[in-house]
Amino acid sequence: MQISGLKKHSGFLYAALAVMTAIVLRQIGFRVEDPIDWASSFLRSVIYIGLFTAWGISIRSRIIQPQVRRYLTAISALMVFWITVRTIRYLFAEESGTLRYLWYLYYLPMLFIPVLALFVALSLGKPEDFRLPNWTVLLNIPTAALLLLVLTNDLHQLVFVFPTDAIVWMDDYHYAIGYFLAVGWIILCTLTALVTMLIKCRVPHSRKVLMLPFVPTAFALLYGVLYILRVLGVFRLAWLRVIAGDMTVVFCLLITAVLESCIQCGLIQSNTHYNDLLQCCTLRVQLTDPDYQVLLASRSAEPIPVDTMRQTEGGPVRLDSGLRLSGAQVRGGHVLWTEDVSELLEVLEELQDVKDSLEDSNALLRAEYTLKAREAHIAEQDRLYNIIQQETAPRITLLAALTDEFEAAQSETERKKLLGKMAVIGAYLKRRSNLIFLADKSPMLQGKELTLTFGESLDNLELCGVTCGLLAERNGPVEAGQLMSMYDFFEEIVERSLDSMTTVTVWIGPAEGALRITVNTDSTADLAPLASDSVSVLRDEDGEWQLSMAFDAGGEPE
Repeated sequence: MQISGLKKHSGFLYAALAVMTAIVLRQIGFRVEDPIDWASSFLRSVIYIGLFTAWGISIRSRIIQPQVRRYLTAISALMVFWITVRTIRYLFAEESGTLRYLWYLYYLPMLFIPVLALFVALSLGKPEDFRLPNWTVLLNIPTAALLLLVLTNDLHQLVFVFPTDAIVWMDDYHYAIGYFLAVGWIILCTLTALVTMLIKCRVPHSRKVLMLPFVPTAFALLYGVLYILRVLGVFRLAWLRVIAGDMTVVFCLLITAVLESCIQCGLIQSNTHYNDLLQCCTLRVQLTDPDYQVLLASRSAEPIPVDTMRQTEGGPVRLDSGLRLSGAQVRGGHVLWTEDVSELLEVLEELQDVKDSLEDSNALLRAEYTLKAREAHIAEQDRLYNIIQQETAPRITLLAALTDEFEAAQSETERKKLLGKMAVIGAYLKRRSNLIFLADKSPMLQGKELTLTFGESLDNLELCGVTCGLLAERNGPVEAGQLMSMYDFFEEIVERSLDSMTTVTVWIGPAEGALRITVNTDSTADLAPLASDSVSVLRDEDGEWQLSMAFDAGGEPE
């Protein structure tokens, strides 16, 4: 267990050893002269650049979310840039203006690292294709503005104020409003990032562990205050300068400590400790290379033939004892897991039995429904046939009598006459039955039914030698009841006049806000008995009859 623990924390041990070596080199530099002082300082910079570079490389393999990984890598690059600028300033540059602008460049990483940390916090817990919302770009505006303010300090001295009588602007200065704006922005972004990470954290750690990143943050704030006081001449601690006099290195180490503690306590998700995870995992999981050679496996996983593993590429594979093997392709290989689905299979079998039973019941219900629908259809047909029988019974009786007369007739002339009457009665029965069927479906009929109904009867009258005419001025729909009443009225006139009329005309259309039918005929039969409250009967001096029936708006004869 001790060896395992040392291996687990070997990275931190190497980092601590590198920092201690750099501290020793710094102490050596205080006690020797050039060129050993210069060499020790340069070697110390190389150690720190290598340390932060290695940390950035480790980020690439440990962090899951691509955007978080990208921002953390950018932070490590800015720290390397910061150390590099500091190294050039102290070891290579000599001209005062160059030294001062290299110093101003410190604020590029100082201002942008907290903003990138805030971007990291906003990206936590998001899917791999997540992109920060557009409004976050606005955070770069004050950051860039403050950086520009620092870089142009020589023009306005709103960040660092140098004495007016100084020949060379270097160490004798004090802070202006711009400096405190920059420091305030740095502190605000840093604390906002940490609080956001803490709020988003879903790892069941204790509160003490989650507060771990605030420890180096507090040290950074304290160190910043002490550094400012030291520069102002109010605070002088020789031992502090010896231990932590290199502001760039101290801040870079504290930034790394803050972010690494966030990773270690789970505020920033990482994909480390796979071995420990699989050892504690109760699932039967195996990680393989592209050729299905097992690389890592949980303690409960059982060996599986390679051929069986390959079958998972087409979907889950059923194993013995109610087990199911599933697989998925991951970067660099495959992940396979085994599930006990015996209970699920039992449930599926029960569901299949229920399904079969329901299908049998549904088949019986469908057959019963079909039978009932057929019975209802037959009952409906019987009802309509009964209505037709009741409505057309007198004409059917008349048609039967004409048929008997036709069979008993001796002369061809009489047979033709009877046949014409039978055709007229048959046309009426056909069209009247059709109207009953249509009226059962809808109370309103299309206007063309009026023309078809009367037109067929008039066509058969012409076979009897009667000159006919029809004028229908009704284009819109007509009530079925009105149409049947008009047709019955017309048929009554025809049957009374069939033996004696030679002409008949029918007019149907609106009159005085009502639907009216008018029939004119030269029949010599007495049509006066047809007169009623709803039917007007007139006969002119030439003996021609005019019979009219009108319907009010409600559909009843007037």
